[in-house]
Amino acid sequence: MRKRRPIELFSISFLDILSGALGAVIILYVAIPKNKPTVDAEAAVVTKALEAKLKDTESELAKAKELLAKNGEKIALLENARAEGEEGGRNVDVGFKFKGKEILFIIDTSYSMTEEDRMGQVKAGMKMLITSLAPDFSIEVIHFPFGERAPFKTLWGVPKENTSLNQMDVFDFIHGLRPYGGTPTRDVLLFALKNYVNITDIVLLSDGAPTFHNSNKKDDIYDILRVVREENGRKVQINCIGVGAEFTKDKMSDRYKFLSLLAGESKGFFVGF
Repeated sequence: MRKRRPIELFSISFLDILSGALGAVIILYVAIPKNKPTVDAEAAVVTKALEAKLKDTESELAKAKELLAKNGEKIALLENARAEGEEGGRNVDVGFKFKGKEILFIIDTSYSMTEEDRMGQVKAGMKMLITSLAPDFSIEVIHFPFGERAPFKTLWGVPKENTSLNQMDVFDFIHGLRPYGGTPTRDVLLFALKNYVNITDIVLLSDGAPTFHNSNKKDDIYDILRVVREENGRKVQINCIGVGAEFTKDKMSDRYKFLSLLAGESKGFFVGF
């Protein structure tokens, strides 16, 4: 009987092919770089966010330094004014050139004065300015508006000598000021010109364009200028201080044009604070 030939499932050559293929797979696995773990991608996102935050922080820090420098200059000017006043000088020689010695301060306490702590800046500036004036000056203070009841409120109703005791009354008055309502500038200016017959100067501190009392509707700045000219027959010098960091940046705004023209027509000073 013929012997059966054994059946070989795999030949030697086929095993060689398999071995070669397996080796190639191993080489490729070792040689080809693997994908980075997802944690690296998450870390990249976090890093990018931190870098953006750092840039924002650096920008805010630069703005804060710039604002600090500007406020430092203002404080230095006011300190010089105070020192000169304590020596008995007639005027505060920091650009505030008054016509005479009877000064009426008019302070805007409209709601917009809450921005940038404008009210706090005005209070501090007023204290410095008043203490810089010699005792032979007479002063009075009005703020506007006075809530819904009236467009303004006076301190005494008449100017008084700039004594230490009267200065304390002024400081108490301005300490209690709280921003509220609109900016009825027309009302307070006409009241001042009609009722304070001996004043030589008005100092108006404001951050906004005039509105009507108890309203956000803007008043006509050119009509206000007209009626002020008609009432100011005694040539009271009207000086204007624009309050707020943004005040002098937009010279086409109604608030800028109004205060600059109001001061210019009476040969008063106009500055941004």
